[in-house]
Amino acid sequence: MTPYPGPLSVRMLSVQSGVLMTLAPKIGRKEVRLELRLDPAQRRLLDEAAAARAMSTSAFVLTHATAAAQDVLADRTSFVLPTDRWDAFVELLGREPRRLPALAAFLAKPSVLDEE
Repeated sequence: MTPYPGPLSVRMLSVQSGVLMTLAPKIGRKEVRLELRLDPAQRRLLDEAAAARAMSTSAFVLTHATAAAQDVLADRTSFVLPTDRWDAFVELLGREPRRLPALAAFLAKPSVLDEE
């Protein structure tokens, strides 16, 4: 997993809702808590890594856990592109579809998963 690079501004198309959004870092007070049970070695490791990034342990864990969760769910819930790539993507979507006869013929054949 690549480390979270910091605040990003990206465009996202939600697969579930079809809504286009621009994501930017949120600023403000957080209201919800998450508690973790750690052994002392895990706590030391997180504290040291956070210090190496000049972050609080809480901010470090939240940043990296959020990035990991986004990576896990990315192919299931959203399509995310950096802003500079969004226009090229939209242009490709707007093109006329190409006919692919060989692909159509292949997909028309019964597969091993089809019931007989």
